[in-house]
Amino acid sequence: MNTIENQPSSQQLLPKVHNRPPQILPRIYLSEAHKHEDEEFDLSQVLPIVRRRSVLIAGVTTGVTAVVGIWSFTQTPEYEGKFQLLLEPMMPGSQGNNLLPIDLKSKMPAAGLDYESQIQVLWSPKVMSPIIEQLQARYKDMSYDSLFNKEAGKNQLLIQRYNKTKIIEVRYRNLDKGKINFVLEKVAQGYVNYSIDDRKTSTREGINFIEKQLPDLRRRVDEQQRKLLEFRQQFNIINLQIQGEQLSERVIQIQNQRVEAETTLNQQRSLYTMLQQRLGLDPDDAIAAAALTQAPRYQQLLNKLKEIETKIAIESARFHETSPTLRMLREQQQNLIPLLNQEAQQVLGKTGNIKTLPFQDSIRLNLAQQLINTANTILVQEVRLNATAEAERQLNEQVSRFPSLVREHSNLEAELNIATDTLKQLLTQREVLRVEAAQQEVPWELISLPEIMQDMKGMPVPVSPKLPITLALGGAAGLLLGAGAAALAERLNNVFHTTDDLKNSLSLPLLGMIPYSEQTLLKPLRGELAEEELNSSHLLSPSFFQEAFRLLYTKFRFLKLDKRIRSLVISSATSGDGKSTVALNLAKAAAVMGQRVLLVDANLRRPQIHTQLGLAPQKGLSDVISSNIQVNNVIIKSQIEENLWVLTAGKMLTDAPQFLSSKNMQYLMNKLKSAFDLVIYDAPPLLNVADSKFLAANTDGLILVVRMGKTNRTVLTQVLDRLSTGDFPVLGVIANEVRKDSLRMYDRYYKKLTKTRNFDTLYPMF
Repeated sequence: MNTIENQPSSQQLLPKVHNRPPQILPRIYLSEAHKHEDEEFDLSQVLPIVRRRSVLIAGVTTGVTAVVGIWSFTQTPEYEGKFQLLLEPMMPGSQGNNLLPIDLKSKMPAAGLDYESQIQVLWSPKVMSPIIEQLQARYKDMSYDSLFNKEAGKNQLLIQRYNKTKIIEVRYRNLDKGKINFVLEKVAQGYVNYSIDDRKTSTREGINFIEKQLPDLRRRVDEQQRKLLEFRQQFNIINLQIQGEQLSERVIQIQNQRVEAETTLNQQRSLYTMLQQRLGLDPDDAIAAAALTQAPRYQQLLNKLKEIETKIAIESARFHETSPTLRMLREQQQNLIPLLNQEAQQVLGKTGNIKTLPFQDSIRLNLAQQLINTANTILVQEVRLNATAEAERQLNEQVSRFPSLVREHSNLEAELNIATDTLKQLLTQREVLRVEAAQQEVPWELISLPEIMQDMKGMPVPVSPKLPITLALGGAAGLLLGAGAAALAERLNNVFHTTDDLKNSLSLPLLGMIPYSEQTLLKPLRGELAEEELNSSHLLSPSFFQEAFRLLYTKFRFLKLDKRIRSLVISSATSGDGKSTVALNLAKAAAVMGQRVLLVDANLRRPQIHTQLGLAPQKGLSDVISSNIQVNNVIIKSQIEENLWVLTAGKMLTDAPQFLSSKNMQYLMNKLKSAFDLVIYDAPPLLNVADSKFLAANTDGLILVVRMGKTNRTVLTQVLDRLSTGDFPVLGVIANEVRKDSLRMYDRYYKKLTKTRNFDTLYPMF
């Protein structure tokens, strides 16, 4: 490498003018410790853990499965026997129900046995006690508790319904095969006897209860029928609805008749008054005048009187009143009047009234007759009106009393209907119970004899332990324990494993991902390499490793910042995170892009840059600061890249913070910034060392390197918390030694670009 003195002039180190927008420094990003622990379950986070801890998971799973398998082989085999009972006929309607009439069949309840309740009854001590007594004849230790094994919480005798059929299945398991057969035979016999002796008890009790209730119920029905009949006879009730309608119609008719009678009476009274005013007679005079018209002699005398009066009228026109003719006619008139009155007295039985004389003409007689008829009509209408009013009063009384009759009649009918329906229901239920009793004469059918489960060769098959199932369960349990152990190991190993883990744990931007590689991009330069091995074309051959730094610089260069980044510090939380390698390769990538880059090894405690470049220890940064050596004399131009210069650390210093915080250092940093496009400082780790903070305070930003699988979360969090208390522009983090899983997408893209190269040969880890 050549020092800066070998250059034509120092001006050649000054930055060229570029038409680029200024870059803005981002704000300081604070850490959020263990934020990933609160995230929701993500399969993409679990799979990497499984791959990392696959050996642990496999070991725990294998161990648990082996222990379970050994335990299964040491267990005494347990056998199980069973038998099946058919509790109901296959066609329940084909026996006793066919004897019932159709209407009674429809009233029968749907046939069906409550199997849950029946199983509880079969389990009960009442049913099992006689069976257990028979079992104790051979096995003295048998008891209800031991048979159902209540102390162990496990029923050795199991009763269950078989697949929702009419069959129940009874199972019994034990270590002794002979005991299984004996117990099942006795239980089967006991259940069949129970079906014969005890199943009909409830049915017969129901029939007897109904028979006791029937006499009283029949008497109740007869009594209600008698009361209803007497009530109907007392009030002449045939059909209350029809009678009510008829009563309403009669009320309306009577009301209409009353209105009609009142109207007629008023009309006749008006006519009577008018006739009486015209005739000036009362009804008695009118009757007398009418009676005289029927007397012949009276009519003869009256006619003769009328003739004389006619003559008087004629002669009065011819003669004077004193003429003999008129006087003679007057005398005849006077003589006839007494005779006429005398005849009227004889006809009427009283002295004739002179008022009747003017009515002896036909017109007046007709009016008198009409007056008489009107008076008679008035009398008739008054009688009719009184009768109608009385009838209306009586009907109103009936109407007001009718609702109470209806209510009482309805109550009697309701009581009769209740009694009758109850009687019918009891009679129907009695017939149903009789049919059920007939059906229950058929006992339960033992369709499967007691036997122990056997294989195809007829050998008893143990039900416990079942080796395949036990091993499967052991494997599952081992897998769960292995997963738990892996999770515990992950928690105890408090490092970052993936870039997603890093992004979820920090609020800082992830600037780049450096792939894991067992090879180093730049081999140490110790002088033994041939010139052709050091040329740029050889060292810049495309690879995952190189492309990662090129992408890192590209992303870093095009950040939208408010001022251009001319200098930055590369550091890490602890040593061994690869910050020096990152700084060196980032500087090289920037130089490849045409930038004039100066790489400064600012780690005055443990410098690494000269070692990675294969340089012998020589004067550097510490000498410039402490001995006032010209920086141009110690800056070295790299032979691996034309635009790359290196300023090594120089001699190691124990009081590095004092020199790094000095004014000479600040002046030097400003001078270097103005002389190069980009100055990269490889700084010491931040934990417990303040060197990087002094450097970051005088640069445009700080970048942290986090090594996957090595950098401690807690330490990184502490470092970021300390940085947040000062004005240190943290630009972001770089993930170093990223495994293949995090770079799979980039791997596919890059292989398309390099498909002509044997990429797997160069980088087998990808």
